[in-house]
Amino acid sequence: MFFTRHSSLFLSLVLVALLTLLSGCPAEKNSDTQAGAAYRKDVLRVGVSATAPPLIFKTNGKITGLEADLAEKLAAYLDKKLEFVEVEWSRQLDYLNEGKTDIIMSGMTITKERQYLVDFTTPYLRSGQIMLIRLEDKFTFPNGITDVMNTNYRIGTVKDTTGDFFVTEAIARANEVTFRTSKEAVEALINHKIDVMIYDAPMVCYYAAIYQSEKLMPVLQMGTEEYLGWAVRKNDTELREKANLFLQTITDNGVLKKEISNWIPYL
Repeated sequence: MFFTRHSSLFLSLVLVALLTLLSGCPAEKNSDTQAGAAYRKDVLRVGVSATAPPLIFKTNGKITGLEADLAEKLAAYLDKKLEFVEVEWSRQLDYLNEGKTDIIMSGMTITKERQYLVDFTTPYLRSGQIMLIRLEDKFTFPNGITDVMNTNYRIGTVKDTTGDFFVTEAIARANEVTFRTSKEAVEALINHKIDVMIYDAPMVCYYAAIYQSEKLMPVLQMGTEEYLGWAVRKNDTELREKANLFLQTITDNGVLKKEISNWIPYL
């Protein structure tokens, strides 16, 4: 009894001490790319929303596209390891300003509203809002976006994108249907759940190309003129300037033009 009682007391004390020690230990940090790893000087954390082909998307689980290729080249130029951080599109600016990413390279349009929150690099691609339609409707929408002004056509957009903002602000009484991803919007167009889709020109042309069998076509008259760039935090002048030097270098040596032609030959 004496040995058992003291043994039980000893074990109890050990358990208390162990629990106290564990409760004081910090939790292991999540290094998942969807959470955003802690800052490291030798790593370039690139925020992406991989739902916008051909700029940034996934193939067999791997992030690819024009932005992915440029991100790899930028990381090499900066002599850093590349890390993609997958972020919901609506959270991209938050993740950047909270220090969870270093730069956004995800087909982001430079707008005045966004420039209040972040700084942008020199634009690397001219774009604009155009329409994707069914081939059978080509005579209904010969002039592009102007053909859906003041009508009740169902206009598909991707939520919180420039196309969404454009339709809300520029098209009176728009019958807008928003989708979480561009692929969902395209599928809705194919299935006659919407009449047109308004989205960035590179993505519209891409979808028209890969969905030829579904008889989709772009209407190339642009409703807007826009430019795509990479976003950095307001106080990160060093990264912005280095990224601009990188862009100037690949513009001068023809690499940027080659990459754009590779991913968006129809532009």
